[in-house]
Amino acid sequence: MITRPILQTFRGLRLLLHTVRTSTVGSRMEGTNSGVEAKLETGTEATEGQDRLKTDQNTGAMSDTPSNSNDVTTSEKFNKRRHDTKEDRSYRSKKAKLQSKPGGDPDWERPAAKKRKVACLLAYSGVGYMGMQRNQGFKTIEEDLLAAFYKAGAIPKDHMDCMQKMHFQRCARTDKGVSAAGQIVSLKMYMIEDAVKKINDCLAESIRLIGIKRTTNGFDSKNACDARTYMYVLPTYCFAPTKEETEQDFRVTDDIMEKVKDVLSAYKGTHNFHNFTSGKKFKDPSAKRYIINSKCLDTFVRDDIEWTVITIKGQSFMIHQIRKMIGMMLAIVRGLAPRSMLEKAWQDGKCDIPKAPGLGLVLDKVHFDHYNRKYGGDGLHEALEWDEHQETVKKFKEQYIYPTIIKAEKEDRVMQRWLATLPLHRYEGLSEEETDNLAQQQDGVAQLTAAADTAGDSSADASDAPSKDEPSSSNEDTMQRAVDT
Repeated sequence: MITRPILQTFRGLRLLLHTVRTSTVGSRMEGTNSGVEAKLETGTEATEGQDRLKTDQNTGAMSDTPSNSNDVTTSEKFNKRRHDTKEDRSYRSKKAKLQSKPGGDPDWERPAAKKRKVACLLAYSGVGYMGMQRNQGFKTIEEDLLAAFYKAGAIPKDHMDCMQKMHFQRCARTDKGVSAAGQIVSLKMYMIEDAVKKINDCLAESIRLIGIKRTTNGFDSKNACDARTYMYVLPTYCFAPTKEETEQDFRVTDDIMEKVKDVLSAYKGTHNFHNFTSGKKFKDPSAKRYIINSKCLDTFVRDDIEWTVITIKGQSFMIHQIRKMIGMMLAIVRGLAPRSMLEKAWQDGKCDIPKAPGLGLVLDKVHFDHYNRKYGGDGLHEALEWDEHQETVKKFKEQYIYPTIIKAEKEDRVMQRWLATLPLHRYEGLSEEETDNLAQQQDGVAQLTAAADTAGDSSADASDAPSKDEPSSSNEDTMQRAVDT
């Protein structure tokens, strides 16, 4: 407990310190005033003394000694710095807006419409393109698509150059030469009037924007996708036994179709597809994929050739997985591999599985079941079903996708030349070194018997090179980045 004498002593000390501090400040002020008076008496101009006095006061404002005048000066400087910061921010904002214009192009003006997150339904023919995903120096679907969005005024140029600014995402990648009838991309764009028409006017006829729908701000077309359906269009003479000569007038029988459906049904369920892709090990958890459905549709005749369509629906697919699933099925149906080979391919050990050409592969549809259940009926967003555009999608298939595949097969005999390489595969379990050596030998034979795997794309093939994980079976394989979603 503090006694009264001690408190009186503390008060005395405080009074003494206050007296000393007051006398010190007073002496400084008297010295300054006396100096100014002395200079005035000696004839020094008043303005010079005042300027020096202001300089001394400003210098004092930067010192640690507190005073009223210094506090005012410090506050003024702080406010000035804060004001300058606001001006700088305003300048940076204006500069960013100017830079968002495409290279100072006066023809592009920021639309008055607001920017919103949307999902866009696309259909395109992949022939002549190096796949869906943007790849600098190569002709891709995304390159043409983003250029059309910019020309139509839906996105500024800096968004086209840096796709992250508009949160762009594609639902699935597609290989070189692979087409799509139901591709979905998500991005933030300005909701301009007649957006679909304006964007399509800036696109080639083989690429069509079919519809645009508003989504939630956090929507991501790749992560929100529950499943993807691919279809593979091929002539039925691919099913002919190897002992029979493959002719274009071949017609499939019911017995062969039953065999095809039996093999396709075996793909349903969860399996380890490490042998159906590149660079995956048996113990890699990501090698296990779930196939929801796999079936063969009815046949049809075009240009005197019988065709059929195989559909495969799964949660996700790895690179080359579907093409190798088709290759394994054809090898079994043609009698080059036993039915039991399919079960061995899902076990530990390497298998030599042929990879079908990318020409007949088409991304048919993507599914957003969970998103539609959660947001499709909230009154603010639309379900991503696209039923109202199915007739447009069907017309696009008939006009651009099917004719492209049929024309390439008739003129370049893509499937026939690939079928000739099937007997070169051993299919049975191999070591990794044996698989690599065998693939290199088959690659050499394939290059001698074929100039290209896709129509009108020889210039792009010249720059291809075998990949590290899996040597390509033809020139078209290197720049392909599809189906791995």
